[in-house]
Amino acid sequence: GSSISGAGAQAPKSRQPPPLDLQRAEAWPQLPLASEVQSAAAALAERSSSVVRVLTWNVWFDPFFGPRRQHALMQELLGAAPDIACLQEVLPVFAEVLRESAALRKVYDISPQDVAPYGCLMLVRRDLRPQFGSRGLPSEMDRELLFADCTARCPSLLVATVHLESLNFAAVRKQQLQVIADTLKSHPLSIICGDFNFDDTQTWGDWRLKKPRFGPDELENHVLRDVLPAYCDTWRTVHPSKPGKTFDGEVNPICVPDRLERMRYDRLLASTRVGLKPIAADLLGTMDIDCDIAGLKPSDHFGVLVDLLVENMSS
Repeated sequence: GSSISGAGAQAPKSRQPPPLDLQRAEAWPQLPLASEVQSAAAALAERSSSVVRVLTWNVWFDPFFGPRRQHALMQELLGAAPDIACLQEVLPVFAEVLRESAALRKVYDISPQDVAPYGCLMLVRRDLRPQFGSRGLPSEMDRELLFADCTARCPSLLVATVHLESLNFAAVRKQQLQVIADTLKSHPLSIICGDFNFDDTQTWGDWRLKKPRFGPDELENHVLRDVLPAYCDTWRTVHPSKPGKTFDGEVNPICVPDRLERMRYDRLLASTRVGLKPIAADLLGTMDIDCDIAGLKPSDHFGVLVDLLVENMSS
């Protein structure tokens, strides 16, 4: 089937999170994950090398219940046992507790690149033998491209992740995507994923207008076709008509202040040049955390989990 782990729940009540204050993000307790890591290791060992499971998830840098949310997020991540997990908005304190987890490091290599003040981090199963790298992007927000070049199990696979420029900066996002396309062009077997900060059916704020700001032919989403024509939007390939909203004020009102903001910001694009065939896609983080804030989810974004069949392994 095309569903990996399907979930979805309505949050019962809304509460505005406090304003973001990165200075409040002090040291976190260790995240107890040993049993979850053990289960993930078993699932990874059983997976065929012709299938690669990739997760992208913006984990939300807000200190609002930060350690509790990120513990729940890591439990769900490990339950899905991705071969590669790409995280955005990772705070240095979160990166630190992940890198200090001996259990986690037995199964996953963790990107060493600095995430301050917040940034991208990757977990890659160790037998892919990843070589991590990064590339600066045109940005007023310190955005960079992070990537893992896999040298074993699925050799020549390159997986990259990014948090494209936020807010009303479509021109900057296009420049960033052009740099990304340049980075990927020598890697026919490649994936680019992350928080792209635009939707494929509407423009931010359209829900406040009498008619959409741009018609279907003018949407920012067309930049993907123009700049990355050899890549498919895997969610759309697997679910042609399923909305797949990853930032949803209706379903996730505790973390998303505007109930009408329902956008598919988070994407996973796979190269169609050599044979990465998306066969399943699902959202993670749609269920409530078991804690004293009713309706709290692990993040303001849902994760996107995609299984891809790797064909032409010899290419």
